[in-house]
Amino acid sequence: MGLYKRKDSQFYWMGFRINGKKVSESTGTTNKKLADQIHAKRLVEIAEGKWFGKVATPNVTMAEVLARYLKEVSPNLSPTTDQRNVQMVKNLEAFLGNSLIKDVTPSLVSRYKANRLEKDYSKDTIVRELGLLRRVFNIAIQEWELCKENPVSKVLRTLGKVDNKRVRYLSPQELQRLTVALPSWMRPIVTIARHTGLRRSNILELTWPQVDLSRRAIIIPKTKNGSPIGIPLTETAVDTLTEVQKVRHLHSPYVFCDQEGKPYSPYRVSVAFKRATKRAAIENLRFHDLRHHFASSLVQSGIDIHRVKELLGHKDLRMTIRYCHLSPENLSEAVKVLDDRERGYGLVTLEKEKGLAS
Repeated sequence: MGLYKRKDSQFYWMGFRINGKKVSESTGTTNKKLADQIHAKRLVEIAEGKWFGKVATPNVTMAEVLARYLKEVSPNLSPTTDQRNVQMVKNLEAFLGNSLIKDVTPSLVSRYKANRLEKDYSKDTIVRELGLLRRVFNIAIQEWELCKENPVSKVLRTLGKVDNKRVRYLSPQELQRLTVALPSWMRPIVTIARHTGLRRSNILELTWPQVDLSRRAIIIPKTKNGSPIGIPLTETAVDTLTEVQKVRHLHSPYVFCDQEGKPYSPYRVSVAFKRATKRAAIENLRFHDLRHHFASSLVQSGIDIHRVKELLGHKDLRMTIRYCHLSPENLSEAVKVLDDRERGYGLVTLEKEKGLAS
C-alpha cells in the first residue's frame, strides 16, 4: 500500500488497510515531500482511531472527479454528448476544480450559477452544465463512494426547467443572409438541418451507411427518445449529400467531419453558427431552431400535424402541437366548413333576413 501515483491523477495517493478493507485517498498534492508528511499524519490518525469512518469522504478534488467522469463514463455516451461534456467540464473545472469534493456545498454550486449568470450565459446553458454536475455527483455517490450527498439538486430546482416550448423559424430574408454568412463547411450541415429536422447530435453523428441516396432517405437507428426514425430526403437534401459525398473523407464513416475524419464537435458547430448569425444581423437564433424551421415550414405549407409529428420523431403529439398556431390560413379554411354546413340548413340566409328586419 503506502504512497503511490495513479495514472489517472496528477496527485500522490495513499493506500491503507483498515479492518481488512483496502482504502485509497488522494493527498491532494503533487509535492512528494508534502505527500509523505500527509501520509505519516494519516497513519497516526488511523492508529489512534481518529480517522475511522471517514472512508466515504476522501480528500479528492473536483478536478480529479471530473477527469474520472470524462475517462470512465462520458466515452460510453454518444460521440457528440461526449464532446459536449468535455467543454462543459472545462467550465466547471475552472470554478470548482481546486475544491475537494467533500467541500462542494449547495452554496458553492449557487455561486457557480451566479458567476455564469453574471457572464450573460443563458439559463439553458447553466441548466445543462449543472445537470452534468448533478450526474457526476450521482455517480460519485452510487459507484465511487466519494461522497454521501448531491449538492446540485437544490440549486437546479431554483432555475427551473429548460423552456422547450420556444418556436423560432427563419424568414426568407434571414435565410438568405444566413446562407451567405455561413463558412463553407457549415452550409451543408445547415441545409440538412433545415430539410430533415434532425437534431444536431443526429446530424453530426450521421454516417454514410445511414444515408440511402437511391431511396432518398436517412435512417437513424436511435434518436433522443430511443426509437429509430426514417427521414425522406428533399431534392435539395439529396443534391447536398451528393456534393458532400464527392469530397468525403475516404477513411471516415462520418458524413460531416474534419480533415482528420473526426466528426465536428457540437461546440465548434454552435460557435460557428453563432458567429454567422451575428454577421448576418440575425437575433435570437440557435442551431436547434433549424429543427423548428423545418416543422414550421411544413405546418405553414398545410402539412397535417400528425405527419409532422412522425417526421420530427416525437412520441407525444403534445410536443408537435406547438406549431399548430403557425397555420392561421389553414385554420381559417377549416372553420369555413361551418358556413357551408349552415348554408345547407338555410340558417345563414335566415339570420341575415332577421338582421335586416330588426
